[in-house]
Amino acid sequence: MCSNPRLAFLLATLALPLFATEPATTSSPWDQTALGLFKDAHVAFAQQPASSDREARFGEAVTLISLQPKTDANLDRAASLFGAIVTANATDDLGISSRYYLARIPQIHRATPDTVAALTGFRELAALESSHPLAQRAVVQVALIELFEPRLPASEIRARYDRLASRGAALTESSAIRDFNLVMGDAVLRFSLGDSLALDHLLAADRAGIARAITRRDTWLRIAELGRRTGRNDVAKTYYAKFLDAFPRDSRRLTVKERLAALPAQ
Repeated sequence: MCSNPRLAFLLATLALPLFATEPATTSSPWDQTALGLFKDAHVAFAQQPASSDREARFGEAVTLISLQPKTDANLDRAASLFGAIVTANATDDLGISSRYYLARIPQIHRATPDTVAALTGFRELAALESSHPLAQRAVVQVALIELFEPRLPASEIRARYDRLASRGAALTESSAIRDFNLVMGDAVLRFSLGDSLALDHLLAADRAGIARAITRRDTWLRIAELGRRTGRNDVAKTYYAKFLDAFPRDSRRLTVKERLAALPAQ
């Protein structure tokens, strides 16, 4: 478990929105933020003097982009705060985290996304080749944006895939490894780059650990189907069985049982 409440919050919120489930009785604004109590946390961060440490300004910026409804004024203020943190130090923990969120603002927070600006920020962060979790997750975002750019010719998709696969092999942070391989596996299947390649990516994602049950369920079924289609019957049997054991109420169980029974014994 991550011992840094700020970093734990950042990693947790990359995939899922948070909602308030408890009253604001916690002593730390990061605890309030982790509970989705963004207004309370924002007030706490903003009330700290402007000359206080960079973490308070970072907390103010993070809560600004989480407040509803989103406004250009809040997003502009958040970008300014993140930018000041980066100016002070672009490669320490707070600097890298701020650079990640500076790229996320045009990617997902603005009413009109700016994919070019987001990709530029993510590429610059990925180029650090840092072990910082958010620098590694920037590689995931680069893969997501580059591979799914609309109307790419097949040759360009393959060239981008090859380059990204080489870069992804150097990832060391488990959630980045998982999500990178999920993105790559989805791209391989969508653009028909080869079932064996897709299977390797999805197996790598599963080894890294898939926490969300719905993602784990669908990934295991994909792995089993790809194993069956590529003749890797041991993989197919293992993952069909895992699926049946873990998801007793899934509507696809009968089909899975039939396909498992149809696999050769040896």
